[in-house]
Amino acid sequence: MSKPNKNEYTSFFQGYISLVKAESLDKARNMYSKIILKYWDSIPEEKWTYSYASKKWTLKQVFQHIIDTERILAYRALCIVRGEKQTLNEFDQDKYANSGDAFFRNIEDLKTEWKLIRESNDIMFRSFTKKDLSKVGVVGKKNLSVNAIAYIIYGHVLHHINVINEKYL
Repeated sequence: MSKPNKNEYTSFFQGYISLVKAESLDKARNMYSKIILKYWDSIPEEKWTYSYASKKWTLKQVFQHIIDTERILAYRALCIVRGEKQTLNEFDQDKYANSGDAFFRNIEDLKTEWKLIRESNDIMFRSFTKKDLSKVGVVGKKNLSVNAIAYIIYGHVLHHINVINEKYL
């Protein structure tokens, strides 16, 4: 499926989607999945508990946020594909990050969790038909297509990798 049209998502997600340079979901998967999986191994051990400013997340919290967000976005895609008619909830990323206790998590466990969820979601999205990817659901007050969610997942990670490279490393 090709890159989502602007009518498949709200402007809030434009920044994430614009970071994905692939013109199809298959190309995005091929272009980004392995690179993103390997990225976390390149981060020095001492940086995982680093925060670049007071009241900013540690790198572990950022990583936990990325995992949580991918899990939530994938759940939303699954709900929409399976025909859920209820409005899906938004979430407060700061509350999730602050209650996740990422600081105390083992970094290798986080990396393993990330790897498994990333690979699992690649498989799930590959199983969706073109018709599935074009389905639209409601998240909060926003309409969102499954195709857009797939691009948002990649773009969200790419956004945070850019922030990590700029402010944490």
